[in-house]
Amino acid sequence: MDLSAFPYLQGNYAPVSEERDFGENELSVEGEVPRGLRGAFMRDGANVAYQPNYYVYPLDGDGMVHAVYFKDGHVEYKNRWVETAHLKTERKFGRMIYGSVGKILPVPQEVIDAGGEPNPVRNTANTNVLYHGGKLLAMWEGGFPHLLNNDLSTVGLYDYDGALQPGDALTAHPKVCPDTGQLISCTQRWDSPNYWVQIFDANAKHLRTIPVTFERKGIIHDLQITDNYVIIFYAPAFHSLEKAMKGEDPFMWEPELGTKIIVIPRDGQGEQRVFETDPFFSWHFCNGFERGSAGGREIVIDYVWINSIPFAQAQGSGVEKQPRRMHRMTLNLASGNVTDEEFSDVFCEFSRVDERRMGKDYRYGFAASSNREWGDAHGYNCTGRYDFETGETKLWEFGAEANAGEPVYVANPDSEREEDGWVMCFVFNPGEGAFLSILSAGDIDSGPVAKVHIPARVPNGFHANWMQGLTL
Repeated sequence: MDLSAFPYLQGNYAPVSEERDFGENELSVEGEVPRGLRGAFMRDGANVAYQPNYYVYPLDGDGMVHAVYFKDGHVEYKNRWVETAHLKTERKFGRMIYGSVGKILPVPQEVIDAGGEPNPVRNTANTNVLYHGGKLLAMWEGGFPHLLNNDLSTVGLYDYDGALQPGDALTAHPKVCPDTGQLISCTQRWDSPNYWVQIFDANAKHLRTIPVTFERKGIIHDLQITDNYVIIFYAPAFHSLEKAMKGEDPFMWEPELGTKIIVIPRDGQGEQRVFETDPFFSWHFCNGFERGSAGGREIVIDYVWINSIPFAQAQGSGVEKQPRRMHRMTLNLASGNVTDEEFSDVFCEFSRVDERRMGKDYRYGFAASSNREWGDAHGYNCTGRYDFETGETKLWEFGAEANAGEPVYVANPDSEREEDGWVMCFVFNPGEGAFLSILSAGDIDSGPVAKVHIPARVPNGFHANWMQGLTL
């Protein structure tokens, strides 16, 4: 298959090959970096090392982490490949060897004989980078995370001291409870349709496993927590490993089944509730919380709604064109009723919140947003702020042709107010190049308080996080 013109390998989706280090003298800072910042902004993404013959965006592509470090008003930048076994093997042979989650290729015997990675399913480590319990992890849905050093060098696969067993696939999108420091995550397996909620304490020690039984393996990326529950969306979107092995389209959308909302007690005790609604898909939650008295207890969930499976059916040749909008859903725990309303008509993705409000009532959500037509190689040119108190959506546009990444809320260490923090994201603007944008959470209308210009291209990527206190 000729992928020379594939949209997700062109423009700012095109990979970069070089690892770079830029000190403060090589970075241009426009505005003023908030001096209270001490830590690192990091983002992972799919970055192809060798030209593939099949490609499913965003699931394929080798992981590369980009980081900007902050300390006492000073900044540094670095990017590094995540040195997975699959990437090391392809480097040894100087060519693409492994296929795609949409078309799994057998590993040549010569590769196995030479000691190369025998597993045909590539662990890309390309989806998220997380700092929890003193561990910096590059994460991918289909396998173990990779442990990194603070300077982004790769240590190797990490199994949480044996808590993960061979075949376990840890989600790339866990949540951290602001009260306990617990990491609420999940595992799935290629050989099972089931789902297991995994809870780790603030020191990354495994606390408990909560099993959830499904008849078929669904595509589940994110989960949401509240004070007492874990919530997942089980959409009628399925992946078939058998079809992928045959080179057939492995992604299925069966809307007649509807979407189920699963409410799971965080303590592992009590009944798991199932709510049913019309079919929709969602990659990402914004936040959720509980409200009301015991007799009228509700769960409120803010999330990015998508009308169908988020993949083109002709894998390797098509692109995603489904609308994505912020929605608010309410689950009545007493009556079992579900209400779901569009909160904003703005195209958006990668929704985030002040992590100190995770699972609690809050005011502001943030998302990569767009005020332009959804083209063949779509992207987001704005950071959006969604005010759940007033119902207002505000956008800061970085330029008509810009690409803006996932916005991450960074708390002001001197204030508990959401308005006093900052919102960071990587941006690429053809007229300016790559930069890290720092917006005021309370005043996005005024534009970035600072831009850290990077003298190298930072491709579009996936999930980012602020690593409080992590420095070089």
